[in-house]
Amino acid sequence: MRRSAEDRLGKLRSVHRATRRGVVVPLVFAMGLLVLASFLGATADGLRGLLLSLPFSLACFALLAIPALRRRGLCIEVHDGGLVVLQGRARAVVVFEDVDEIWLVLDRRSSPAGDMAIICAVRLVEHGGAEHTVPLDVELGYEITRHIVRHCSLPLAADAEQALRAGETLTFGKVRIDAEAILLGESRAAWKDLRLVRMQPGRIAFFRGQTLIPWRTISLDKVPHPTVFMSLVRACATRIEDDDPLGAYTK
Repeated sequence: MRRSAEDRLGKLRSVHRATRRGVVVPLVFAMGLLVLASFLGATADGLRGLLLSLPFSLACFALLAIPALRRRGLCIEVHDGGLVVLQGRARAVVVFEDVDEIWLVLDRRSSPAGDMAIICAVRLVEHGGAEHTVPLDVELGYEITRHIVRHCSLPLAADAEQALRAGETLTFGKVRIDAEAILLGESRAAWKDLRLVRMQPGRIAFFRGQTLIPWRTISLDKVPHPTVFMSLVRACATRIEDDDPLGAYTK
């Protein structure tokens, strides 16, 4: 008889709770916005202005405050063989051996040091089609990402490279690659014809014929198992340039 998901989770490794920044900062900002909007309405037209601005102010407050309040109860349990995501009264159990695909949810930001692609969540798709989103706005969220990749993606890397060498075509969402070329829809580029492949924050740029304007750019949140995809691109491309000094960070 097949064991239940709970029995297949294995030993508990760590517990990660929502960060104070992810809860307190949005709440403070929402409260400040509510007070400011109410003050401006009252200043502009007294009580009438306050009453007119209040619905808009409350709507903005709810838009920012409700997700933060929900995040307050967020807790992720990391086990040897899976995860338990606790959020409010909801409890989701994900066993790694049931996972078919992992997808990154990225938040792109610019800073004086350069562009960043922050991994704010990981979406897990099971073999049966069920989906689970693992928020990473928790303490040491990057450790959860590494644990997921280590168990769900890394075991596929060696077989994927072997399949390419055997002449197979591998599919990553809307992207297909084989040992000779990369295909995006009806567009195809042979690896030998690519002048440069540039690894950028959260994306890969492919240059054909010149190195100024990309032939195509693939965002890493648009392909399943992005670490496996990146590994295969590195194995196939003739010239790789890393333009990602900050890398991908979790909140």
